Amino acid sequence: MTAARLPRSCVETLVGFVLWPALCLITSPFVVLVFSPWIALGLCSSDSAVGVPAFLAWRRLPYLIPMVLFVDLPIAGLFIATHLSEELFLRNPLILAVYSLFRRASQLLNREPTLPDTESGLHARERPRSNTNDGARYREHASIWAALEGDGDKVRPGDVRLISLNWLMALAERGGVLPRRQDLSEEAFLSSAQLRRIEQGARRGFDYAGFGEALEHANKETSPSSFLAFIASFFGRKRNPDGLLPIISVSYCWLEAAHPDREGRQLQLLSRKLRGLYGGRGLLGACREYGFSDMGVFLDWSSGYQKDPALFAKRRAYEASRSGEEKAAFGRMLENTMDLWYAHASVTVVLLTQLPDELPAGFDRSRTYDTRGWTTFERCSAELGAKLSTLGFAKWKLVIDVASDDGGAQRRLPATPERMAMLLAACRFTNGADSAAVQALYEKTAKAVLGTVEKLNYRGLPLVRGDAWTSPALLAEALNHCESLRTLDLSGTRLDDEGVAELAAGLEDGALPALEFLCVEANRFGARGVGSLCDVFHRGVAPTLQMLDVGFTPFGDEGAVALAAVLSTGKPSHGLTLQCCDVGDEGAMALAATLPAAGQGCRVNASHNRIGLAGQAALLEALEAKHGPQPGHAMAVTQVNLLPWSYPLVRASGRGFRGVLESGRVTI
Repeated sequence: MTAARLPRSCVETLVGFVLWPALCLITSPFVVLVFSPWIALGLCSSDSAVGVPAFLAWRRLPYLIPMVLFVDLPIAGLFIATHLSEELFLRNPLILAVYSLFRRASQLLNREPTLPDTESGLHARERPRSNTNDGARYREHASIWAALEGDGDKVRPGDVRLISLNWLMALAERGGVLPRRQDLSEEAFLSSAQLRRIEQGARRGFDYAGFGEALEHANKETSPSSFLAFIASFFGRKRNPDGLLPIISVSYCWLEAAHPDREGRQLQLLSRKLRGLYGGRGLLGACREYGFSDMGVFLDWSSGYQKDPALFAKRRAYEASRSGEEKAAFGRMLENTMDLWYAHASVTVVLLTQLPDELPAGFDRSRTYDTRGWTTFERCSAELGAKLSTLGFAKWKLVIDVASDDGGAQRRLPATPERMAMLLAACRFTNGADSAAVQALYEKTAKAVLGTVEKLNYRGLPLVRGDAWTSPALLAEALNHCESLRTLDLSGTRLDDEGVAELAAGLEDGALPALEFLCVEANRFGARGVGSLCDVFHRGVAPTLQMLDVGFTPFGDEGAVALAAVLSTGKPSHGLTLQCCDVGDEGAMALAATLPAAGQGCRVNASHNRIGLAGQAALLEALEAKHGPQPGHAMAVTQVNLLPWSYPLVRASGRGFRGVLESGRVTI
């Protein structure tokens, strides 16, 4: 390194160390509102604790002011004071002294660092072609409008009609029975033009998608510009921020072969459950708060042409009770749009998994929601992964089980076509010929959705070995179908060493060919789990991986050494985040030694560990040798472990953050 470069390097580094304390002051409100509660939670819980204790749910309004005054502010003050005292008076002078020794050694060796293009690692590999199935059909609003208005080919206008949720709830309140489509008055329906106007009336709200993109960019590139963009994203606003359609699909059991609800008891149950959701506001109230004045409801009985139940005893007359055009329209609905109403990303699905207390005479009580073929198809289609598990601005769930008091269905992993075949084999159909048709329809839907989905978020979903719907083995089975997946979030899923091993064993060689960002932060695995995770990369899994986030998982030096070994293979190519992972000097030295052989754009964020001055200096030296002097490098190696209480606070914050993620309280 030339002597002329040395002063500039030191100045750039010093700017970085001064910038971090300044940011501590600027972001102090964020520390008070978000970070200090994590510390409080961590101080009041153990590593084995799960979720957030009820007495610490301080974001409820009655506890908000006392908690801020007597918990958040004192902890935030201690935390900020610790940062400033260490950064300004203890840590910076010491690490700069150690760092200068490394600089002088570099000069003596006449080593000239290379400064590669830091962006070249982002697009070094061309993404593989997506599944040939049209996955966009399950994401774009145009496909729903085509299902209602006709597509000029397979679907004609009026094949499907949606009824008004306002009208439906009023009918239930009057104690009425829902007629079949042919017998409904025109006032019961919402036209596509009316639905478009309702969609346009959605309110403006916080842009969670934009915030998520800014956060992802900040993770990829630790720099002042990315940090400022992240701060700016807090002020983003847009109309219909969750990208929803004012449409609800209801999945329910038919109580009789001729009529799903002859006495209206299911309608009464559905109405009562929907009115009681969300603190008494009801689903309709939550939709109105979002700006949707009404919602169009898909119910097969009233949305598609049906046979006349009054003629059920006369088989020939019953079969002829639909005209030829009505029968053809029903067939087009079944074949070309039935999958959309449940699998589409922007449609809300209501699962009526309960049966009324009073059932028709002779009803077979073993034919529950979970044993029916069509309801199994409908629920599994809704769970394939196209829908967001948690909305940002809208205050309802996209999959609602009315049997759940909180208005959300129990989260389950996607069922692959192979698993669906097993499920349907145990299900019962009123019409035995439906089984093959349902399997074929689901296979088409699953391949399209799983094969083209780009983001999957299972944050906070417990992945339990042996569970029928949420085991790591089932997740691996689904991921093997995800040819276009770019982002996978498994943070706070309580994965332990055995869970990671099961997940890794289920992934096929070469799986996840397009994956770029993998987040497994805030989990419970140790060094063995890290080893299992790293082994999959040697088998060709996720060959295009750019970012790996394993933060807030205390696997220590042994885990960091395992990550350093895989880093030299070029995975991840752009960034590794392992903050709050209990890493010391041994792990930091291993990462620093491996960094020169890592991908061209690769950076390491090892902040808030227990790395000593020598380890911090080695990492800083390796980062600057690879990328040149940048203020972000200082933030990437920042530690708080010089004052006696510093690292216990870091451990507590990590433990608290893990508890919050495991409870599902973080939505971004």
